[in-house]
Formats: sequence, structure tokens, C-alpha cells
Amino acid sequence: MKKLLVSLILLIPATLFFTGCQTAPYQGKARDVKTKPQEGGILALPLDPRDEDRSKAESKMKQNCKDMAFKILEEGEVVVGQKTNSTSSEDNRDNTKRKVGSLFGIPLVSGQQAGKDVSSSSVTESIKEWQINYECQKSTKRKTM
Repeated sequence: MKKLLVSLILLIPATLFFTGCQTAPYQGKARDVKTKPQEGGILALPLDPRDEDRSKAESKMKQNCKDMAFKILEEGEVVVGQKTNSTSSEDNRDNTKRKVGSLFGIPLVSGQQAGKDVSSSSVTESIKEWQINYECQKSTKRKTM
């Protein structure tokens, strides 16, 4: 009986912790890149935006345009920076030179002299985001649902 009680005391908080973390809803991501109050602006979303991201962007456009409708002028993938990853390695090479004989009095040698082998490489990739360029429609009132 005591073992069962201890098991339940340990099992219940662990179960609540893991199920609580899994059920947190995704919050859409959209940020203002440029805003002209009641004129329009540019919003940034993650690449491959989800429905929640799109909803958040529409909410921001409605908030900026107040009671006016908005028109999306352009949207798509935009390069906003670069990231470079560099790697390099240096290996010490042992002296493997040895005399293997001679030919007409000239010593014959095989192997490599001691030294260092150095190599490096770098890869540069673009950092991208999805952007929406919109304008508020001055003469058009937004439809309320």
C-alpha cells in the first residue's frame, strides 16, 4: 500500500508536467518591419508561415488600418542577412623520411618530411523571412463580421 501511494505521488506530477507542455497552443508570430500609421507597412513572418502566423499578421494590419480595409501589395521570401560557418583543422605530420638505398652515389629517400597540414572551409547561407507589404485602403471601409 505504501509503495502504491509513493508511486502515485511521483506519477501524478510527472504526468501533469508532460501533458501540460504538450497542450500549449502555438502562438502566431508576426512582427512589424516598417509601419506608416493608417497608410500601410511591411510585416515579417517565419518562413513557411502557419495559419496562426497569418492570422497574427492580419490582426496587425487591421490594427494599423483602423476601420479601413487593407490590400496586400506583395508578399514573399526576402533575404535579411547572411550567416557564415567556418571550420579549420591543423594536423602535425610526423617525419617518415628514411634512406632506402642509393643510385650512382645519390641517396634514395622515401616518405615525407615533418610538418603541418592545414585545411579550412567556410559556408555562407542566406537568412530569410516571409514578408508582407500592405497598404490601407483610404476609401474602403472594412467589412465587420
